[in-house]
Order: sequence, then structure tokens, then C-alpha cells
Amino acid sequence: MSLPKNKFTLFAALWFAASIYALLFHHSSGGAMPFPHFDKLVHFLLFFAQIWLCTRAYRAAGKNIPIVGLLSAALIWAVASELAQALFTLDREGTWGDALADICGAAAALYLAKQVERVEHIRKSS
Repeated sequence: MSLPKNKFTLFAALWFAASIYALLFHHSSGGAMPFPHFDKLVHFLLFFAQIWLCTRAYRAAGKNIPIVGLLSAALIWAVASELAQALFTLDREGTWGDALADICGAAAALYLAKQVERVEHIRKSS
């Protein structure tokens, strides 16, 4: 699975780099969260945006969205990022809850992308 070469691939690469910084190198402020489980929402949105940009890259290139490939990549990144946070950071912890939020965000993006793709197909057919 290789991403097409277009602006959405560039945006996805930049988003991935930003997520590496946010998850592994940016120090936690240690302040109070705006609401309980706010961090889970952030993880969900981080992965939603990453996978959404990847699906946009495929759609812009006129290619089918590789659901299994993107979900597998998200799963690997979710586990790897949580392990890295647990092992290599002093002010963060890796949790299965965060990894689950990551996967849910990726799955939601894939679901939405397939729905958009379906609607576009119906519009072109009529």
C-alpha cells in the first residue's frame, strides 16, 4: 500500500509529523483537563484527521480506499505510539484506552469516507 502523490498526501505526512511531536516530544502541561477523558477525545480526533487525510489522498487520485491497509496502519501506529509514550517519555503514559480511542477515530474516518464515496457514486449514476 502506497499513498498517491498529491496535496492530501503532503497534508497527511505533515499531520503525522505533528502527531509524533505532540505524542512523544511535547511536554505535558500537567494542568487540569477541560472535562473528564478529554485526552481520549484528542486521541480520537488526532487519528480521525490522519486517516481522513489519507482517504482524501486516495479519493483525489481516483483510487479505491484501502480500508484494511489504513486500519492496519492505524492499529500499528496506535500501539507503537502508546508503547513509545510509556517507555520513552517522563510525563506521559501509554494506555490501552488511548489506543482504543485512536482506533475508534481511524474507524470513524474510514466509515465516513466510505459513506461519502457511496453518495458520490450514487450522484454520478443518476
